[in-house]
Amino acid sequence: MTSEQITLDIPRVDYDKTAESVLEFLTNKDCYPKLKRICLTANPKNLQSPSLSGMSSGSFDNSADRKMSRYLAAKVIVDAVAATLSKGSIEMKIVCDDVLGKIPPVRAMEQLHFEKSRYYEVKKRALNEFADIFEVQGYYCPDLHVYID
Repeated sequence: MTSEQITLDIPRVDYDKTAESVLEFLTNKDCYPKLKRICLTANPKNLQSPSLSGMSSGSFDNSADRKMSRYLAAKVIVDAVAATLSKGSIEMKIVCDDVLGKIPPVRAMEQLHFEKSRYYEVKKRALNEFADIFEVQGYYCPDLHVYID
C-alpha cells in the first residue's frame, strides 16, 4: 500500500491563526487571566450553605452553588494550562513565560539563543504546540486550533 492510497480525514490547521488564538486565550483579560483570578481569589472553604430561616424566599437561586460551579470550571482550565506547560517543550515553556509576562521577550530570546526574527518563528511553533497539548488535557478544554476550510 502506498501513501497515495491512504487518505486521512484530518482537518488542516491554520498555523498562524492558531498561534494568534492561543495568544488571545492566554493574554485576553476575559480568558485565561480571568479564570486564573477566579481560582486565586475564590476559596471554596469560604462558601457557606444557605441557612434555613423557615421563611420562603421566593427564589431557589443558590449563589454559593453558582460560585462553586464557577470556581470548579475555572480550576479545570487553569489546571489544564499548568499540565500543558509541564508537558511541553523547553521552547514552549519559555515562550509561554514571555506571553504570560513572567519574563520579557528579550530574556526569552536570550534563553533560547535566538535572534528576534528566529524567535518569532519559534514562538508560532510553540504556541501551536500549546494548542496541541492543551486540547487533550480535559473534557472542558477548548480547542484553540483554527482550521482551514
